[in-house]
Amino acid sequence: MVARSQMGGPWSRAQRIARAFQDGGHEVVLAWGDDGNCVNPVAPTLEIPVPSPLGLPEAIARHTFPLASRLGLMGRKPVRSFEEVLWLTGALDERYTRAAVDALRAHMRAIRPDVVYSEFSLAAVIAARAEGIPCVGSASQPTTASYTSNPRKSAGIRRLLREMGMPAPASSLTVLEGMRRRFIPSCPTLEPWAGERAVYCGFLDEPPALTPTPRDCVLVYLGAGSVPAGVAIRAGQELADALGCDVYVAGVPEAVRISGGYTVACAPRFDFAELLPRARVFVHHGGQNSMMDALSYEVPQVLVPGRVFERQFNAEAVESARCGLTVREPKPTLIARAARRLVVDEPALTSGIRGLRAELSSLGGTKRIVREVEKLVS
Repeated sequence: MVARSQMGGPWSRAQRIARAFQDGGHEVVLAWGDDGNCVNPVAPTLEIPVPSPLGLPEAIARHTFPLASRLGLMGRKPVRSFEEVLWLTGALDERYTRAAVDALRAHMRAIRPDVVYSEFSLAAVIAARAEGIPCVGSASQPTTASYTSNPRKSAGIRRLLREMGMPAPASSLTVLEGMRRRFIPSCPTLEPWAGERAVYCGFLDEPPALTPTPRDCVLVYLGAGSVPAGVAIRAGQELADALGCDVYVAGVPEAVRISGGYTVACAPRFDFAELLPRARVFVHHGGQNSMMDALSYEVPQVLVPGRVFERQFNAEAVESARCGLTVREPKPTLIARAARRLVVDEPALTSGIRGLRAELSSLGGTKRIVREVEKLVS
């Protein structure tokens, strides 16, 4: 899935899955787009078009959406289904989909791959079906049509499918659900109704070995464009005062502040693998990767999902599993209060972390994906 919006998850997962197939002795080609997210590919690449948000002219989209993201405007719009995500990013635009499908089909005809893996790429699934190549891919419960959908956004996709002589379901999400295997980077406790042909694989990578480390800081990442940078920084200051420790705020301009005698360090990026072993709590936007990172290091979570359906789903699942708390409004005082509840006042609210980590660790990760695909195409 390529998009003009800043989103690290799809490319990060695609890279890890590609590396696993390489480690298994397979040749891999990564389809990528010049969208700012696809960097340092681990395998040979095929460039495909990048959709323009809302199908806007490229010149407008390149400037409008980064500005909206920096101002936190994107977090104010409710997003009620994955179909709306695809529409917002431009992935449901008929002209874009046609161009992406044509590029992918031409490459498939040239190399005849044994299998196509879709990281939430609708064009990849359509192209593979048109060329008669088995298609598998990543999936999740909240991205299914039965969970929530908006078929009105998919009229162009239906026209394209009918023109290609394929079934044209009401929702484009039904096309994604038609893959031969659907790999869920989660577990039944978090996503009990993942749909047909679902294979749970838990953590994609082996979770880190946990060693006794002083828990002496807080990590904050509230997403790209989810909330204004100023709100995230103020949350860091409130957390430093509430928990009496240093705080690292990622995804904001670089700065160092002092609050209550503790340092609030701000930067566009931090090494989470270095900070999470030390974190008393991880405050984040409810994204899949952030949720799994917290569980892999057994860190209590405060999730601030905003108005995005999938993040809300993740937040409810984490809270139900007794691994953290949800804050509905991105208000620094509420965030700090929830963190203090988890860490100081009611630590029993995180009693499920160890068991859930064990469940996710038992499901095989990318190695299971490789084994299942090998069985499928053998």
